[in-house]
Amino acid sequence: MKSKLAEKIRALELEKSVLLEEVRELREVVELSEKAKSLESEVDRLRSEVRALKGRLPREFLEEIGELAGSGVSEEEESECSGCEEELL
Repeated sequence: MKSKLAEKIRALELEKSVLLEEVRELREVVELSEKAKSLESEVDRLRSEVRALKGRLPREFLEEIGELAGSGVSEEEESECSGCEEELL
């Protein structure tokens, strides 16, 4: 009887440690997912602001800026980034 209880205790302690580890990992995934959503919102807001500001500039200035700085993030880089959240899950 005593050995059965000791075995049951060991099994429960093992299960507890496994569950605690799973909870820790899931919390980390949730935190990362929330951070990704927040950053996506911020990036979208900044992209909109850039478009709005570029819309207020004369074309010759835009062409000059384009020659000096490029467009920032290319469409290819942008699509790679949109897959980042999928990798987290």
